[in-house]
Amino acid sequence: MILNTFFVCPECGNAEKFKVFTSNFQIVRQSAEGVRIYESGVMPNLRENDNYIECQLCSKRSEYNLAGDIGKNYLGDRKTA
Repeated sequence: MILNTFFVCPECGNAEKFKVFTSNFQIVRQSAEGVRIYESGVMPNLRENDNYIECQLCSKRSEYNLAGDIGKNYLGDRKTA
């Protein structure tokens, strides 16, 4: 699920650096073109019910699905431009 999801922070618009918290914890970096550049190894998340991302630029937490939906729209807008 995480491999195909492109995130955009709803607070600041960052589309590059995130910490992702689901049943696991992972740090991801992605390019503005929608390509995953880096993924850290998957680490166990001790609070298994977490389901959010944390922007590494503004440090705000956002709902995982919201950031993923904004990312889909972002990529769709770039392809039509």
